[in-house]
Amino acid sequence: MLSRYSEVMKEKLIIANWKSHKLEVEVSKWMTEFKQQFQSSELLEFVQLVVAPALPHLHQVKLELPDGVALGAQAVSPFPMGSYTGAVNAQQLKDFGVQYVIVGHSERRRYFHENHQDVAKQVQEVLAQQIKPVLCLDKDYIDEQAATLDSSTLKDCVIAYEPLAAIGTGNNEPVGEVKQVVEQIRDVYGQVPVIYGGSVDQSNIGEYMLISDGALVGGASLDVAQFSQLIEKSLVK
Repeated sequence: MLSRYSEVMKEKLIIANWKSHKLEVEVSKWMTEFKQQFQSSELLEFVQLVVAPALPHLHQVKLELPDGVALGAQAVSPFPMGSYTGAVNAQQLKDFGVQYVIVGHSERRRYFHENHQDVAKQVQEVLAQQIKPVLCLDKDYIDEQAATLDSSTLKDCVIAYEPLAAIGTGNNEPVGEVKQVVEQIRDVYGQVPVIYGGSVDQSNIGEYMLISDGALVGGASLDVAQFSQLIEKSLVK
């Protein structure tokens, strides 16, 4: 039993970041196909899967997730519950059953003008609710972002290295360069889980798994068949 994956040394973390994609009917179709693939899959014994839909679909996805698959959110307010019109705070995400929150994604920094201080506040709010922050970093601001965080909280983060040139471009970063940045991150943040994000797909996931603890997957997570292939290839040496 489980012989195909018996040489896997440790659990990996793979996060499906749907970004601002999918309508309700598309979410329902994705979840139906996903459950057919993973309802009783042995893969879940070796990989922690997280599905992070757009905010309006959190409840729908929560109700349909197979056992062992975690619910994630793509963003969170830097403020607590209160008079902040339009904001969704960490306590509300906790109430939804969210276990992971992506913070500091390059698209949030670029299009929504979130800065290092905003991201630090988000990390603080998320940790206060016992939710795991997935802190996204490019190599140019590894040290700058760390300087805004309480050093005692660094160990509680998952770090997602996402080189800006690779986000949504199809130009994934060479493995050797990713390995160097993973080591740089651990020099600053300690022995935290470090995952890679940046045009990850089923053709390159295996090599990134050799030098990281998982992957933050964007476009390749939108199709269940492609995402399923990616997960399986992530666990085969």
